[in-house]
Amino acid sequence: MNTKRQTIWLVSMLSLMVVLSAYYLFTQDLNDADKLSSEKPGENVTEVAGGNKGQVVVDEVKPGDDEGISVANQKILDQLAREGYTQGSIFSELLSKREQQYSQETDRIWSVLADVSNISSEDSAAAATQLDQLEDKNSRITALESELMKQYDIAIVSEENDRYKVVVTSEKLEKKDAASIIDQVMTVMEVSPTQVSVQYVSEP
Repeated sequence: MNTKRQTIWLVSMLSLMVVLSAYYLFTQDLNDADKLSSEKPGENVTEVAGGNKGQVVVDEVKPGDDEGISVANQKILDQLAREGYTQGSIFSELLSKREQQYSQETDRIWSVLADVSNISSEDSAAAATQLDQLEDKNSRITALESELMKQYDIAIVSEENDRYKVVVTSEKLEKKDAASIIDQVMTVMEVSPTQVSVQYVSEP
């Protein structure tokens, strides 16, 4: 069991190193970063929210410029390049943010598990459960993206505070298509429609 934990810890550390390396490789100059950070929240973006699907309004998201991406999502990054998306697109930003959040949460849990002298058996069991849940959620998100990419060239699922945002490439996204995506997220992630929103980016 200790060997397994050490192996997972090493993999986590390597993943973190890869994330940081990719960030520095793909980060543009400070001026571009300032332009990106100065954009108002929600500008050029209209979300399709779950709930009353009859009142859903679909609009496009305009691509931006890129930050970094991790090797764990290299397949999607390669697809982005093939489709003609530049660095800093909303897809790359979402992938980077998601990978960073996953790495940080994984490291936090492992730091709890590693503190064997100050952790009770109950806390250890709770941390192990959290780790299992985190890995399960990540696996579900990856599976959901793979399923969505059977219909759309690019599909990214991001999660924050138990709310899920799906961004896909499409020339136009009809209400029924957005409703179908929301249904898929509800089924796979076991959430309510109010926890799901959908956006689309026009293909380059």
